[in-house]
Amino acid sequence: MIFIVDDTADYRFLLEQVFKRFLPQHAIRFFSSGDALYTYIISANEPSGEVVGSGPDLILLDLNMPGIGGYKTLLFLKQHPQWQSIPVVMMTNTGSSEEIEQCYKGGVNSFLTKPSEFTELKQLMEMLCSYWLVFNKLPVSKIGEQRDQQGDEYNYIVT
Repeated sequence: MIFIVDDTADYRFLLEQVFKRFLPQHAIRFFSSGDALYTYIISANEPSGEVVGSGPDLILLDLNMPGIGGYKTLLFLKQHPQWQSIPVVMMTNTGSSEEIEQCYKGGVNSFLTKPSEFTELKQLMEMLCSYWLVFNKLPVSKIGEQRDQQGDEYNYIVT
């Protein structure tokens, strides 16, 4: 499962098309803001602090969003043991060297510029899925949570 957190509806639509047409083996869940992901994580916790169910295998996070922005969302994720080992790829249209450095210090696994062309977006998503979900080795604590990604069903959820 890939969580995609982005406030731009048009960009979410393009990503939906990429995954539906070219990467249907990967289930995705959209969140329209950092606030929506934050609410999801908090509501998924038991009163004891344990997380119900398992988290995603990858999080694609927009840097510039209203409310809880990408950087604050990243810090929130990396402060919670259940979410720390999940790879987070920060994506933005523009990023200053200060923002890039800040995100890496905050624990981001990769920082990328969003492609402006559909073909480039498709190629980037294919590469990200291949690297993070196929070739990348996860910590032992996360391996037990990995799900079979070979299914043909496409999952699209908007939160």
